[in-house]
This record gives sequence, C-alpha cells and structure tokens, in this order.
Amino acid sequence: MPLFSKTLSTNIIAFTSDRSVDFSFDNDQFVLNEAQRGFLCSQLNSDLPEPMRIRQVHGDKIIVAEKSLSVKHDCPEADGLITNVMGLSLAILTADCLPVFLYDDQKDGVGLIHAGWKGGQKNIVGQAIKLMEQHWQSDPQNIRVAFGPAIRPCCYEVGSEFQEIFPENLIMRDHRYYLDLPQRIQGQLLSAGIKKANIFDCNICTCCNANYFSFRREGEKAGRMISIIMIKTKAGD
Repeated sequence: MPLFSKTLSTNIIAFTSDRSVDFSFDNDQFVLNEAQRGFLCSQLNSDLPEPMRIRQVHGDKIIVAEKSLSVKHDCPEADGLITNVMGLSLAILTADCLPVFLYDDQKDGVGLIHAGWKGGQKNIVGQAIKLMEQHWQSDPQNIRVAFGPAIRPCCYEVGSEFQEIFPENLIMRDHRYYLDLPQRIQGQLLSAGIKKANIFDCNICTCCNANYFSFRREGEKAGRMISIIMIKTKAGD
C-alpha cells in the first residue's frame, strides 16, 4: 500500500490501498463496510473518520469540502475534492485512473483528484490548483504533489484518434499507440506553476502489477482501490 505522507508531509495521511480489500461501494452504500474499515484501521494503526466520497463521472468538477457537507448521506457528482479542514478525510476510488494528491503546507490545504484520460483532456488538475489559489491564496510553488498507482504507457493502449487529443503524450510501439497519462498530468501541473521537484510519482502500473485492481486487465469484475488524504495536524504544530 503506497504511503505518501512522508513524501508530502508527516502532518497528513495520504495513501492508496492495494487489492487486499475491494473498496467498491454498492449503490445504497454510503459508508465503509466492516471489512473496508477494518483494513484501513489495521494499515493506519488507528481509526479513521468516515471519508467523504464523490460519485466520479470523468468530468472536471471539484468540490471544496467543508464540515457542513454530510459524509454519510451525500455522494455528489465530481472528480476531485479539496479541503483545509483538519480531520476531514477525502477519498476517491480507482482501478487504472490516476490518483493525484495535493498538499500546501503553507496554507494547510489538501486535495485529491481522480484523473483519467477525460480528466486529463479537461485539465482537472489545473482546475484544482486554481481553486486552491482562489480559496486559500495558495502559491503553486508551495504545493507538493504525489501520483498514486495507475495504468502506465507500458499497458495503456489507445486508438489512433488520441493523436488529436494527446499528440505529445503518445508512445508508438509496433504500430500501436500508448498513452502516458502521468506525463500529461505532470505537464498540466507544471503549466499551473507547480515545481517539478515537488512532484513525486510512485511509478506503479496497475495493469502490470497484480497487487492492484485494473479495469484494463480485469474488465467489469475489477474491484477498486481507495485513495485517502487527511490533515492530521496543522503545519508547525
């Protein structure tokens, strides 16, 4: 289970699960079930507040999460969350898409973005940086970023139509096209003002690595990993 807390800051919890437990949610399930919660507690050696989730739709909407939002009965459509509320955990689910963790230690703000190719096309990470600037006056140069496990160009074969969408992020092998989604997202972060030295990539391919769920490898039967970020303590505390 990749942990990004040391990379981003010891003041936060930031991680992506592996396939030890399936974090898919039933249609009428709003909170973690017993197996899901038990796994998280054992991995973190502590209890975790019920995370706020979103119904991911491959768009570019990002929610500014506050205490007033119900984490137990509300699952709005969006593909990203940001918050500066200590103790409010944010979550997304993935099975090939890229989880993007954001942390501004100067303004005590965090974000978690679900970035698939459609999110990459719509520059969802650029939208997240703008929101952090607008709401907390974040300086992009102070924002640290981590990429979780996701499908990589070794496995992410796409159609020739992607030449028009991602001309600079395609690799051609044996007359086939492969998309480098993390490269695309990194370029958008750099354009938004993030320093390259502040971007960490775990370099895990979910399709190659059988320790992770992969929709490309397993199809509809694929489960889901959960990514979580939460501010434990304010910077300097």
